[in-house]
Amino acid sequence: MPVCTVLAAPEHPFTWTDVVAPTPEELVEVSRRWSLHESSVADCLDPEHLPKHEVFPEHVFTILRAADPAANGECTTVQELTRKVAAFVGRDYIVTIHRAPQPYLERLMARWARGDALPGHTPAHAWFDLVNSAMDSYVAPLEQAERALDGFEDFVFEHEQGGISLRDAYLLKRRLTLYKRLLFQTQGLVTKVAPLAGPELAPLVQEARDNADSMHFWADELLDSLTQLLNVQLSLASHRTNEVVRLLTVFSAFFLPLTFIVGIYGMNFEHMPELRHPLGYAAVWVVMLAVTGGIWLWFRRRGWLRQ
Repeated sequence: MPVCTVLAAPEHPFTWTDVVAPTPEELVEVSRRWSLHESSVADCLDPEHLPKHEVFPEHVFTILRAADPAANGECTTVQELTRKVAAFVGRDYIVTIHRAPQPYLERLMARWARGDALPGHTPAHAWFDLVNSAMDSYVAPLEQAERALDGFEDFVFEHEQGGISLRDAYLLKRRLTLYKRLLFQTQGLVTKVAPLAGPELAPLVQEARDNADSMHFWADELLDSLTQLLNVQLSLASHRTNEVVRLLTVFSAFFLPLTFIVGIYGMNFEHMPELRHPLGYAAVWVVMLAVTGGIWLWFRRRGWLRQ
């Protein structure tokens, strides 16, 4: 199994073991080597497990979910949009377990290997760095969602080319809902850790809490904006339908009395004096024009002909 060992500083050495795509046998070996709890090790195999934090006598167990940079616009599930990292943190070690390589984690471990990471050089410092790095992975997809939201706004109000469709907006809403849910649970994870950290870790706790709050607020704000735009889109569609119905109603109001008049004089009964009168044809035209003019004046006074 792939292993990466990091010595943060000579005076504070600890090992960081990174296990990628382990087999059940390898997980048993990891569990025995560091005396890890069996239920926690079993959670490492669940690809859809949500963020959690558990405290044991000799170590703490954390599951984090980071945004997957390879996820496309069709992805709408936890497993498709994010990648899980399970971390066991003891007094002198960190063990991270995940199914596939994760770029943000590789960059984080490389930074600790160079010795330019957080000051303090303890597993607790590395754990907070890991939590912040996992939350920072949501920046790129949230920025992408913000750009897509701008495109949908253009589509709703201006019908410009390049705006996203209603289907894309619905998929975007599902992704934002999922991001908000995961960030909320990560926010709760940090809140649980805060009372357990000592005074020397207070700045790291505050930084992680601020990061979690800001990321969750960002996702919530984008989701609210998208929901409002979808409601506006539905309202505009309903308004356009009402305008079409109003126009058709106006036309039918003009032609309905004319059709009634024409229907009467189109019956061709034998005893209809108007049919034989020399001015009958002209009189019918005058009546129809008078009715049309009267309807037009009535609609205009009521304001029904205005846009």
